[in-house]
Amino acid sequence: MTTTDVSWDAGFEQLLASVLPRVTSPLDPALDLKAVGLDSMATIELLVRLEDQYDVEIPEDKLTGATFATPGALWAVLAAQRTAAHA
Repeated sequence: MTTTDVSWDAGFEQLLASVLPRVTSPLDPALDLKAVGLDSMATIELLVRLEDQYDVEIPEDKLTGATFATPGALWAVLAAQRTAAHA
């Protein structure tokens, strides 16, 4: 995935940067989030803030390491939940 393959909003980048201060802009969709500080506590904080900001609930079966591995993977799950919530 490249930066042209994603269409997340600025709020997504800002939220990631607020939870993971080592994240820089522009956000690379393939960035290894663990490499920039995503640990178990940050994952929970990120999850809660994403669900609040986007008014969605990420299902339990999507709460995996793969979902939180990269911004691109996380946005794909979040975007799918947003679409489902508004369908």
